[in-house]
Amino acid sequence: MRNKIRIIFLIFFILILTASGVIMSSTLEEVKVKGNTYYTEEKLKNELKKYYIGGNTILTYFKIKYDKSITIPFVDELEVDLTGFHSLTVAAIEKEVVGCLPYMGEYICFDKDGIMVGSITKRKKGLPAVTGISYEAAVFNKPITAKNKEVFELTLNITQLIKKYKINIDKIEFEKNLSIKLYNGNVKIILGKRKHFDEQISNLVELLSKTKGMKGTLHMEDFSEKNKRVIFEADKS
Repeated sequence: MRNKIRIIFLIFFILILTASGVIMSSTLEEVKVKGNTYYTEEKLKNELKKYYIGGNTILTYFKIKYDKSITIPFVDELEVDLTGFHSLTVAAIEKEVVGCLPYMGEYICFDKDGIMVGSITKRKKGLPAVTGISYEAAVFNKPITAKNKEVFELTLNITQLIKKYKINIDKIEFEKNLSIKLYNGNVKIILGKRKHFDEQISNLVELLSKTKGMKGTLHMEDFSEKNKRVIFEADKS
């Protein structure tokens, strides 16, 4: 019986040594990334390097796969595959960005809850830039603190509606009286001042399809469920 226990212990010890040797010899030489649209491959790889463990493939694999405290701008979740003793493939599942705020040559991006998810130097097509609002602080992974809470709530409402109806809006502009304008290429859309914009924005898809190639102003400030009248004022120039 004692001999059997010794043999089992010896086999177990050998397996541990073998596994340890395999783990320690698995130096990380290649990391492939995919799924990133806000970051270049190089920038995402640099962010991931912060979480490498001693240049070891297997230990880094477990770190990325199971450490839920990892935070990378624009990334909601990471999926990692062990593709060899010396290589990993990491897929970035990005957060849904609804808008951005111009700031000192960059754009601060936020999600549907108003949380800052990162910043970019060049505005991405289809991502509306919001102008005319003031904010006190914008910290990564924290809610943006606006000076006027009502204005920022309107911003989130409008950006979510734009996302919902897949409308390509370049800019959302707030005037001092909180009247709102949208910009779609050469077309300016005046929404006016109100608390809810569902009716107006849901009808924009059809209206903008009729203004393709045109330049002017779409007046929707009086648009409502009862009043469907819209005036398009073409630019004279």
